Amino acid sequence: MRKLSGIDATFLYMETNETPMHISSLLLCEPAQKGESSYEALKAQIVERLHEIPSFHRKLKHTPFYIDHPVWVEAEIVDLDYHIKHARLPDPGNLDQLRMIVQGLHSVPLDRERPLWQFTIIEGVHDPEFGLKEGSFALYTKAHHASFDGGAGVSAMDILSDREPTPRPPLPSNQVRLSKEDPGFFELIGGAYGKFVQQQYDMLKMSPAYVKALRKVVQNSIEDSGSLLDNLKPAPKTRFNVRIQKQRAFGARTLPIKEVIAIAKATNTTLNDVVLAICGGALRSYLLRHDELPNRGLVAVVPVSLREVGDKSGANQVASMNCEIGTDIAEPLARLKAVNANAKRAKKGLAAIKDIFPKDYSFFGAPVMVSAMAQVTSRTKLVDYMPAAMNVAISNVPGSRRPMYFAGSKVISNFPVSIATHGCALNITLTSYMDRLEFGLVACKIAVPDVQDIADDILAEFKLLKKVVLKGTNKKPVTKPANAVKKTVKKAS
Repeated sequence: MRKLSGIDATFLYMETNETPMHISSLLLCEPAQKGESSYEALKAQIVERLHEIPSFHRKLKHTPFYIDHPVWVEAEIVDLDYHIKHARLPDPGNLDQLRMIVQGLHSVPLDRERPLWQFTIIEGVHDPEFGLKEGSFALYTKAHHASFDGGAGVSAMDILSDREPTPRPPLPSNQVRLSKEDPGFFELIGGAYGKFVQQQYDMLKMSPAYVKALRKVVQNSIEDSGSLLDNLKPAPKTRFNVRIQKQRAFGARTLPIKEVIAIAKATNTTLNDVVLAICGGALRSYLLRHDELPNRGLVAVVPVSLREVGDKSGANQVASMNCEIGTDIAEPLARLKAVNANAKRAKKGLAAIKDIFPKDYSFFGAPVMVSAMAQVTSRTKLVDYMPAAMNVAISNVPGSRRPMYFAGSKVISNFPVSIATHGCALNITLTSYMDRLEFGLVACKIAVPDVQDIADDILAEFKLLKKVVLKGTNKKPVTKPANAVKKTVKKAS
């Protein structure tokens, strides 16, 4: 019996009409081969490889009386008309129109009575300045976070795509095992109570580890700042810390990964430090223009993968840490150094509790109780008045450094499209693809209607930091696609 972990199930419970909990990507692809429909060719490739991804065949089954987390069971039918959609942009088919479609698609929750994924193949994409010839298409993917985290999503795309223009043959169906389990009433009840007992035992068994972790947290706090209370201060309140509405805004940017790495090496920092500092500078510029910049630096929640190398399972394996991103520091190099120090403290704090970080939880009536709390947050303005734990989510998902192909068509860009939540109306997610870092920004359209301005500021801050750090070096300019994304996306904001 495959029961959802507490982390997986929480993404279900947090979902409301205003906060869909799916993660997505937008892939821009070259035209299909002559005389071939992009939709038909790609749909055929997806269909013949579906059996290789067990998560695409699973749907939810709730425990009786909702006393514990749901379980995954195999769906009797995978309705391809629902899971693989088709759309076509009207002329001229530019990226402004594509972005508007993505914003609409991303606002709609997935149907929980079916396997929790859906793809939309969008034909008629045409933007020569971005390198999209006539006949190009886009693939918008959507999968519920209860079923996939970022790493699992990358693994699924590796299965559906190819490394060469010629598609590989699908694996024989007898090489892929799909679970046929469909537990009944008493098995679900027994499993739930068994899980409750096991959780209590595990907590008692972990008591020494909890004491050790608490000692480390206190020790780290004294060493780093002299006071435990300094680390418990709330983040400054901003326009991002509000109850959000259903409509979404989407922005995109591309940065050259080699130059970002060069900045990190030259400053003895990490790629993630550089990304956080650039985002901090971008948010500083954005809030200054709106005359809303707080005196204290904004705090980013940064997911950290706990997934072992080679693990391609679908379950969520992620922790998170909070890190100040230097929005109170004007000079870009000084901001990077401050972010580097903040990130080291945050990593040190996460390391102290990593062994006891809750990868699972279970208590009687969790589905009802946690969902009720999410509904209260969604239907009231409680979050508007509560202290803020963070201001923005910033996530780096390692992606493919080699080109991907779908039905023989090369993927030009791969932009992540992630989740905005109550109290965190802005999400900045990036993924590496070939020689670039692809930034996808998702926000509540009411709170941050001009999210593309923040994406543009990311490019501006990158150029500024590069100029300060890499003086006199002969670096390549930012790729043309980045400029095209700026041009097209900004119009629609």
